[in-house]
Amino acid sequence: MKPRLVLALFSLVALSPYALGKWELFAMDTGTRDGQTKTYEQQAALVKDLGFAGIGFTGSSKIPEMLAAVEQHGLEFSPLYTGLQVSPDQVTYPATLKQAITQLANRKAIVWLYLGGKRPAAPGKTDAPVVAQLRSLAEHAAKSQVRLALYPHAGAYADRIQDCVRLAKAVDRKNLGVTFNLCHFLKVDGKNLEQRLEEALPHLFVVTINGADLGGQGWETLIQPLDSGSYDVAQVLRKLQALKWDGPIGLQHYGIRGDARKNLSHSMKGWMALQSRLNRDFTFLLGPNGKLRAFEKPGDWKIMSDVRLDPKNPKRLIGKEGPGGEYLNGDKGRTVHLVTGDGEFGDVEAHIEFMISKESNSGVYFQGRYEIQIYDSHGVAKDKYPGLECGGIYPRWINNKNIEGHSPRVNVSKPPGEWQEFHVIFRAPRFKEGRKIANARFEKVWHNGQLIHENIELNGPTRAGVSNNEKPTGPLLFQGDHGPIAYRNCWVVELSE
Repeated sequence: MKPRLVLALFSLVALSPYALGKWELFAMDTGTRDGQTKTYEQQAALVKDLGFAGIGFTGSSKIPEMLAAVEQHGLEFSPLYTGLQVSPDQVTYPATLKQAITQLANRKAIVWLYLGGKRPAAPGKTDAPVVAQLRSLAEHAAKSQVRLALYPHAGAYADRIQDCVRLAKAVDRKNLGVTFNLCHFLKVDGKNLEQRLEEALPHLFVVTINGADLGGQGWETLIQPLDSGSYDVAQVLRKLQALKWDGPIGLQHYGIRGDARKNLSHSMKGWMALQSRLNRDFTFLLGPNGKLRAFEKPGDWKIMSDVRLDPKNPKRLIGKEGPGGEYLNGDKGRTVHLVTGDGEFGDVEAHIEFMISKESNSGVYFQGRYEIQIYDSHGVAKDKYPGLECGGIYPRWINNKNIEGHSPRVNVSKPPGEWQEFHVIFRAPRFKEGRKIANARFEKVWHNGQLIHENIELNGPTRAGVSNNEKPTGPLLFQGDHGPIAYRNCWVVELSE
């Protein structure tokens, strides 16, 4: 059943930067081979059977065989993986590369180029011969209408997406761009995802994704099937939505052992779940062009832009009043709670971005009763009691005691003055004939991309909610009276059973 849209503030498709592009997933041959699946044709057959749109092969010497395999199974010929080797003396590439480019003529083909060699101590100063070689290859590829995409690879000359962007700018050819690889991004950098994608956008030809654990070190943690890992891959796709990027997306399975069909099936299951999440109808509660219309009595809440820490007082937030999509709880940081008034919610998926000042405190209450805490927890090893931490599920208050608080699995809080985000899947309590038969539950909670809670049952409302009486539905509440807090890009969608 399609989720029901509530709180119709404005047209999502017309005004939201999150309007979904149509993506198709191809499989890299890093995950299509095993003891039974070896030939190009066998790999193409497997990929087709599992619902992938294409396959990306490695190497430039057997293009006719690769083309025959994808054509036999009605697949797209996805990016071909090869590369250049950079040394102090020269920049070389396979002798078969130029011929392979010619053989891929007029197919809307992309050739991936990783840049092997040692990462330079001073990035940019040794780029001249690399740029010259890439420009020559780009001009050759343009004759066949083939595009080239630089492939950032951990431990290589260009191991970060920003290195590839730097080189693409220097080459300055329309048919040479870059790739964003999630696993290598997490391995080498892992910071400022949105900024990196924004910088790459003018040159971005391909994206690759996989399941991963945030903070993982080895490839076994950084490359997993798409239905595994604690890292919220959806945040990558949501940002691509916002940027209105609609290029090809590839699945990376390098190093995942075992049966290729089983592993790829898990990733296709994960892909379908991601698509289901991203294709739902949702609406902004606090976001672009909003006017606080969804809320009862908005008090001193102000619509702002450029919210930041006050340089004269880190316990205060300031900004520019006026349209900007950021919402601040007044000049003093203490006003009424924002409580949704145009509808109540049961099961929901919600996205919440927030900023706090030093030592500030807030929270988001699902159904107005079950709180995920917002707190200045950056660098704090352990707070006073479970659930007080940022991302904690706040305790209940029974017999003058805090009980049943839930600390996050890991503290991923950013410093005051930086934007942070929660992404939450919440399940409402169930009732039959007026009697509760199942508790409310936080199915999954991510904080700054890290899974911090999973399947946490709530025996009753957390402290200081709108009511201790549980119901099938309730409002969403943004706490506004505990210190300076700003919100932006907050949206919600009702979920079916």
